[in-house]
Amino acid sequence: MKIPTPLDIKINVKPILFTMNHLTAYKGPCRYGQGEELTFEYDQKMAETGFQYLKDSILPKLDPGKVNIAEPIMLTWNEDFVLKKEVFEKALEDDCTTDYYLIYGFRLAQYFAVELAKRTSKAITLLPNVNAFSLCEHVDMSAPLLAMGRDLVFPCIDTDDVNRAIDVLRATKVLSNTNVLYPVKDGVHSYGCLSSFLSLEQITDKFGVKFTCPHYYDVFDEIDKLTDEDKQEAKRITDSLVAEADGVHMPTEFMYNDVEFYVAVKKMLQNNNCNAFTIKCFEICSTLELEKRKLTFCLTHSMLKDEKISSSCAGDACSIVTMYMLMALANKAPFMGNTMVLDRNDNQCKILHDVPSRKMKGYDAEDLPIEYVAFTMDNWGTTMRYDFEKDNGEKITLLNLSPDMSKMMIVNGTINGCIDYLTPECKLAMKFKVHDVDEFMNSQKYVGHHFAWVYGDYSKQLKDLAKAYNLEVLQA
Repeated sequence: MKIPTPLDIKINVKPILFTMNHLTAYKGPCRYGQGEELTFEYDQKMAETGFQYLKDSILPKLDPGKVNIAEPIMLTWNEDFVLKKEVFEKALEDDCTTDYYLIYGFRLAQYFAVELAKRTSKAITLLPNVNAFSLCEHVDMSAPLLAMGRDLVFPCIDTDDVNRAIDVLRATKVLSNTNVLYPVKDGVHSYGCLSSFLSLEQITDKFGVKFTCPHYYDVFDEIDKLTDEDKQEAKRITDSLVAEADGVHMPTEFMYNDVEFYVAVKKMLQNNNCNAFTIKCFEICSTLELEKRKLTFCLTHSMLKDEKISSSCAGDACSIVTMYMLMALANKAPFMGNTMVLDRNDNQCKILHDVPSRKMKGYDAEDLPIEYVAFTMDNWGTTMRYDFEKDNGEKITLLNLSPDMSKMMIVNGTINGCIDYLTPECKLAMKFKVHDVDEFMNSQKYVGHHFAWVYGDYSKQLKDLAKAYNLEVLQA
């Protein structure tokens, strides 16, 4: 059963070339050239050349895995400086399905871009003509729009900037299409994760993320209702996990219990049109249902992330958001866990939880070598394990949000070890160093302890994303 992931969402791009075709040949402070260069026919020819460049040299550099590109159009005006109604009708004819207006600008295209932005709430970019003598139309567009309080304005110099804008827009679209399955007990806040959020409503208001909150016992009812076919599927998945593992350090019959939980959760995701999952640990552990059924939630979180479904520990709704942000920008499965300072004199930190994933190096990359270890000392509760010491020296990016969804903390770190790789209980930890642990601690006090992280440096993209949501950036 495949759960549709919002990571499959693409940005709908409408490319527009905008230029001026002069009706009259004349020279002056706003007009350069001489002879043929001053004619209407010459302007038309240059516009056609630019339009072909847009189609042949700009649009092919946009990632087809991230965008749907509409048929490009060319719009013009002349030296009376009047933007006619038909121009905007043509530009906005499919506004309801457009996410992003990509304007390749020739003469005074910034005026058109500003006027277009007044008529749509969609994102807008102005990319100046690569052959222009004065490459400044893009900022002449952005400055007044941003001063007006307009969001999603992207002045771009080249296609690298355009692709960064697309990454930001796609991340926002992923979040606005997220519906979290959050089975709850005694309210939505976890006693062990107070720094995650103040209210689910704030997360919805800020990011558009929605929540579906059945009673926690509905999950166990779903396990009890599994059909023979469901159980056969759980057996097939368990056998596959064992066969592909680098090591299994627990009884496989207990692994089956955790896979049954995974199958039940996927059925609930499908039945509730959800595409993310979290559930509280401490509170549900105390019901003794997990002890009775000999299972934990850890394996499900790891496996869902491998399928591009954000899944967080301990009812942490904030980590659903941060993981989808990182997944959208990096195309990698993230790790999330408790983050702390080990040695302030050596800028040494660690992050721990038993939820690595096979696709942490990328959804298009080979699976990481995984082993399976029991969570409990009684050898039940399946957890994935990966030895992070294999990646010493690799750069990582960690991410967290403040509980009021007003601040984003971005951390750049370097892996330098692994702790308790094969130790039972929630102890698997990746060690990493930061540039300045005091900066880390001064920022962490605003966001708490649950961070998500991915391999690589995505701080620039995250800063761009923070701007889209008017988030204050804290960095360490």
